[in-house]
Amino acid sequence: MRRYLQNWKGVIYNLAFFLNGLLIFLLFFEKSVAIPAWMFPIGRLHPAVLHFPLVVLLLYAFWTMIVEKEGSARWNVELADTLLLLGTFTASVAAFSGFLLSKEDSDVSQTLQWHKWLGVSISIGSIAWYGASKYLLPWRMPAKLFAGAFLGLLLVTGHLGGNLTHGEDFLALSPPNSTEAVNQVSIEQAEIYENLVKPVLQQKCYACHNADKSKGGLQMHTKELLAKGGKNGMLWDTTKPDLGLLINRVHLPLEDKKHMPPKGKVQLTDEEVVLLAEWIRLGSDFKEKVTALPPQNPVYRYAENVLGGNRTGEVYDFAAADPANVKALNTNYRTIRQYAPASPALFVNFYNRSAFKSSDISDLLPIKDQIVAMDFSKMPVKDEDLKVIAKFPELRKLILNFTELRGSTLGELRSLSKLRVLALSGTGINNASIKTLNSIASLEKVYLWSTGLTTEEQTALRADKKIRFETGFRSDTVRIALNPPTIENEQQIVMGDTRVRLKHQIPGTQIRYTLDGTVPDSTRSPIYNEPILLTNNALVIARAFKSGWYGSSSTQKNFIKANYKIDSVNLVSLPDPKYKAKAGTTLIDGIKSAAETGSGNWLGYRDADFESYFYFSKPVAAKGVTVSMLQNIAGFIFPPARIEVWGGADEHALKLLKVIHPALPARMIDGTSDILINASFEAPALSCLKIVAKPIPKIPAWHPGKGAKGWVFVDEVIVN
Repeated sequence: MRRYLQNWKGVIYNLAFFLNGLLIFLLFFEKSVAIPAWMFPIGRLHPAVLHFPLVVLLLYAFWTMIVEKEGSARWNVELADTLLLLGTFTASVAAFSGFLLSKEDSDVSQTLQWHKWLGVSISIGSIAWYGASKYLLPWRMPAKLFAGAFLGLLLVTGHLGGNLTHGEDFLALSPPNSTEAVNQVSIEQAEIYENLVKPVLQQKCYACHNADKSKGGLQMHTKELLAKGGKNGMLWDTTKPDLGLLINRVHLPLEDKKHMPPKGKVQLTDEEVVLLAEWIRLGSDFKEKVTALPPQNPVYRYAENVLGGNRTGEVYDFAAADPANVKALNTNYRTIRQYAPASPALFVNFYNRSAFKSSDISDLLPIKDQIVAMDFSKMPVKDEDLKVIAKFPELRKLILNFTELRGSTLGELRSLSKLRVLALSGTGINNASIKTLNSIASLEKVYLWSTGLTTEEQTALRADKKIRFETGFRSDTVRIALNPPTIENEQQIVMGDTRVRLKHQIPGTQIRYTLDGTVPDSTRSPIYNEPILLTNNALVIARAFKSGWYGSSSTQKNFIKANYKIDSVNLVSLPDPKYKAKAGTTLIDGIKSAAETGSGNWLGYRDADFESYFYFSKPVAAKGVTVSMLQNIAGFIFPPARIEVWGGADEHALKLLKVIHPALPARMIDGTSDILINASFEAPALSCLKIVAKPIPKIPAWHPGKGAKGWVFVDEVIVN
């Protein structure tokens, strides 16, 4: 057994010796060496393997320093020999992988150079120590001096490695990216970059992009270097739909090697992503203050949530809400957050217009005594909903921009004795309804951009000394754009004689529309005079026009005509657990999901085919099927490679009715969009259908995720 053990040790020692020799050779000819791409994954193992030799060699060095005399009971020769050998071998593996990592797309800094050479010194020193261990007896002074020097070498090298990974201030008591430091400024003094954007970059980006470690040639620790960008160019470009490299990388799937921050690192929150994107969209100004933005801007709202410390806000005297209550009331379409750190005050945001219901407001009444701000922007809030909103006694800020308000019940808000800010931009309110706001004693500011008020009415309001009315810039020589019209129909899947209703908040506005996918113009497109009858699937696009105004941008909605109601469904293949929606019910509930991967209403498939049976209580003379799917090329969501439609009297008597190979994109397409795949066929009356959709097995070579499996997202099946 002892002979076998000695042979085993010899093999390990020789491997360590070989690795050190190879390492020395690579270092001497470093400038001429080209590392093949297949070896870079070995280099990425460096953070995983370096801790073992560090601990083992530290232990051996300490052990050597405490041995007092020959034959001491504290010293086990066999164990010590094995321990030093393991430390020697793993140190050579760590040094070799570290060398490979240093060559992978990273600029060389002084810290990296020192860390690399000291790491190699540890590897060579440990193998020399093992070779001379018979002469460096632990109870003698030379061995103790060598152990002490080696201990110092280990600590310095480890410290430099920590600086590369976490930054030089990682061990500081109050690092510059701490929440305490960020919050030592009031919202009135705060700058968007310095007090909001920079702390996010410090926490999530500086570890790989600093003076000592500039991954991809990118350094972010100064404004000049951040604006300069790296090897792949500048970080932002407001002319691109995705705003450029930084935001594009953030939105890549986590498994994509180009996703930032890398997998395994702390990721950006949704709020932080919105902050960075909005800062770039605003022009990436390094000096702009938060107070230069309107309160409804997402950056302003982020600042309200994050900035504390000396913030000049009021102190709330009510108790905090039950956290379990708040958690239960948070949904995919309604978020409830603290108004400021450690504050009992809450603010609420609503999302997804198609999913909004009046009950979403009344559901919040259990925490009405803690909610101080609510944002209903672009939600279909109606006049009658103000009666419920008026039951929230602690409201200080209420944002109702581009809702469906006409103003007939604005007087209900009189009961909100603490309301200070009210935003009514883009609504259909009139001058008479606005006058009722004078009875709200606490009201300080009202936003009335893009409403139907005349220039004279706006001028009269701005003369009010009690309330500050923000109406936007208007003159006889300057025109502004109308906001787009509203498509009132919430359900996109329609049956029978459905008519589409359009409206605009500003009186006298002309609405023009199209059903053929073209953008309406002001002269040739049909004028909307009455609800539009749909006879087939249609994309309704509408724009608003009015004399003295620029035409609005277009609004659109896809309507899918369903002739037959599916009675039940059997989902054969299970979706990915992250995208399971309501299982089979999702496919036949008649609700078209929003074009968002995180809406919670999509069935997602990647490792299995989508396969489902659909049943009718009575046979139907079906002539076609429409499958509603999602496309997000950057997110690996593609049209399926193949769709099969089967039909018959029951599951055991099905015939193949149609096979479709949808066209796959030939290049990157920005954004997320709905796609409708139609399959027409000739068949006798059917009582059962089966649909199979196969994800693409390999993403094309032009895509950053080339070779990976594609996703298929499905939310509805319609039979015609």
